[in-house]
Amino acid sequence: MDWLAELAPELQLLILEAVDDFSDCAAVSLATPRLGLLAFGHDLARFKDPLFAVAMQQQLAQRTRSKGEQQTPVTEAILRKYSADRRARQEHFPWLERVSPALCLSTGIRGLGSRRFEFWRLQRGDEPGALLRERSLQRGTIWHFTGEAGAERQVRTEYATGEVQLFEGEKGAERLVQFYEGELGAERCVRREVAGRVYFYEGEKGAEAVVRVATTETRLKAMRVTELREECGRLGLVTTGVKADLVARLRAYRSAPVPQCIPR
Repeated sequence: MDWLAELAPELQLLILEAVDDFSDCAAVSLATPRLGLLAFGHDLARFKDPLFAVAMQQQLAQRTRSKGEQQTPVTEAILRKYSADRRARQEHFPWLERVSPALCLSTGIRGLGSRRFEFWRLQRGDEPGALLRERSLQRGTIWHFTGEAGAERQVRTEYATGEVQLFEGEKGAERLVQFYEGELGAERCVRREVAGRVYFYEGEKGAEAVVRVATTETRLKAMRVTELREECGRLGLVTTGVKADLVARLRAYRSAPVPQCIPR
């Protein structure tokens, strides 16, 4: 019987807000789906977090497995998906470690001064696994990676401004394939740099159209040294050197196959 249904909705929400463990949130939602929908509809953080879905999967598996059967593990694919989610938070790592001690996520800091980075990686027991993401503590830029440990390649860059870049290619030879800007869920293609040309787009997400084409070389030569250094810094490149060095660095960085916008 749903005893909480007799309480005012405001009191029910206060009770749900006090449930701070993902496993408990999932258990409540499965026991009384109405409460889960109430929490979700009022944007309670724990019920909107991507780890809530992981907890739901585990709770459902726990109810269907035989007595004595081991707990359903959190898979590498789930951890990689969570790490790539903008809503992911490192303060939730202890929960992951508790429900999946053999395979979870770990974090740390590397570098000094303005080049300090927070990194996330897979953790297999006591052994560190593949790098999943890095974040610049100074600029807030986040780099996402895929691949096995030692062969991780960059696949996405997210800037504090909301801009997003997608990359393809093997480790050390990644190339830019898309540049986005806009609010989360409505990111639109605004630029692609392909084979020496820069394609500029306008239009809403899914309806972008080319409005201007310029050569990369012309654009780079027209930029001032301060602008070139800012561009290098934004892309995670070395920012020292004279203008010729900066132009050469950016020229070598930019290469992609086709100009069509690729749906995200």
